[in-house]
Amino acid sequence: MKRKGTADAGTKKRDNFLHQSLFMPKGLPDGAELAYFVKGQKLIEGYKQGSGIVCGCCERELSPSQFEAHAGMADRRQPYRHVRTSNGLTLHDIALSLSNGQRITTDIGDDMCSICGDSGDLLFCHECCQAVHPACLNLGHLPEGDWHCANCADENGLGRKAVSGESSRIARPIVIRLTRVVKAPEFEIGGCAICREYDFSSTTFDDRTIIFCDQCEKEFHVGCLRDSGQCDLKEVPKDKWFCCDDCKRIYGALQSSVSNGVQIIPTSFSNVIRRRHLEKGLFIDEATDCVQWCILNGKSHYPEDLPLLSSAAAIFQECFDPIVANSGCDLIPAMVYGRSISGQEFGGMYCVVLIVRSVVVSAGLLRIFGREIAELPVVATTREHQGKGYFQALFACIERFLSSLNVESLMLPAAEEALSIWTEKFGFTKMKEEQLMNYQKQLQVTVFKGTSVLVKKVQQIPNNSVNLPDNFPSE
Repeated sequence: MKRKGTADAGTKKRDNFLHQSLFMPKGLPDGAELAYFVKGQKLIEGYKQGSGIVCGCCERELSPSQFEAHAGMADRRQPYRHVRTSNGLTLHDIALSLSNGQRITTDIGDDMCSICGDSGDLLFCHECCQAVHPACLNLGHLPEGDWHCANCADENGLGRKAVSGESSRIARPIVIRLTRVVKAPEFEIGGCAICREYDFSSTTFDDRTIIFCDQCEKEFHVGCLRDSGQCDLKEVPKDKWFCCDDCKRIYGALQSSVSNGVQIIPTSFSNVIRRRHLEKGLFIDEATDCVQWCILNGKSHYPEDLPLLSSAAAIFQECFDPIVANSGCDLIPAMVYGRSISGQEFGGMYCVVLIVRSVVVSAGLLRIFGREIAELPVVATTREHQGKGYFQALFACIERFLSSLNVESLMLPAAEEALSIWTEKFGFTKMKEEQLMNYQKQLQVTVFKGTSVLVKKVQQIPNNSVNLPDNFPSE
């Protein structure tokens, strides 16, 4: 009996070490849907967050053992063998798979090509499940067997054969569905911007028909527009419709900027990049004097813009975990290409990039909700180019552009570790909860779970100049 007890203790110790991998980098991703099962019956639901499980009924973060106790099964003391993911695997199963070299992926349901952003007949990487059109890879036909994208082939030493379709022995990744990473407002959003009522007519054109502004995305009742003296619509507009002259002007300026394409950044901005290179003892050549930037619209589909959009999406995916909607879909491609997905509308989102030697080194997503407010929900710089002043220059270009449009404020969601950078170096402050709620009721602002929403007044920049912080830290 004693020997058996010793063996059990050893097994439990090994299991504890094994299970730690679930909450380490490259383990179970935040937002993974979990539930506690006994004999096929689901007792309680939640999702993985940080080093614990957030309970679906009380929103408290619990350890796996506490989650088991919350399900009323504390005496079992086997949470890892009873907590399952959405695909039916137990936490113990996943920990074993991770120890055997398998990976976890979350984007197998992505229905957009990672190169052009369109849907259609897609080819999926066997390793990371990245989706692409064969035509976008210049493949004349679908490869036979398992196909690997170039990144996975290089990382695993598979060579050109695997990229072109030769089967490999690498285990298929574990597919996990994520949830609750995008923070949903705790109240009803939308409604007429004038009367604040949510009723509307869907079958006939009358006073309760809802019209959306194509720039600020606010909703208006046709009758409220007429009663307030803004306009008297007789039918649904066949073309773009704007609620005010400011929205019409901003929309026109955005389209002009997109069509103008790539532009050289101002000398004052490139000087910041040169100074950062000097501080770090990096080689400086003529490339630092011809850094370019541009504004892209994923819906425009200018052929020359598609590689830039694809590069921006790759940078966001390199620097961030998937930005996940309740459906489990990664929102990054939808945001970059201005698509609607999982009830989220990103048609007004634009991508702003900084380019060095024809390579995108820094990127941001920008949406302007009229003159009052704009948002910058995602910004990133490639790891290779961080700390060289590139993002500082990109942000300066964005702020100068907003200033030229007379946009008053800029908001963004900031992770805890980045708060000091945004507040101390860029002049952002935490947005008051009441102000955020007002914006959320009228606009589809982007807020991520676990972040603070910051805001700053846009500098009104004379003579196209901008104040740049001298001691801006590495991006």
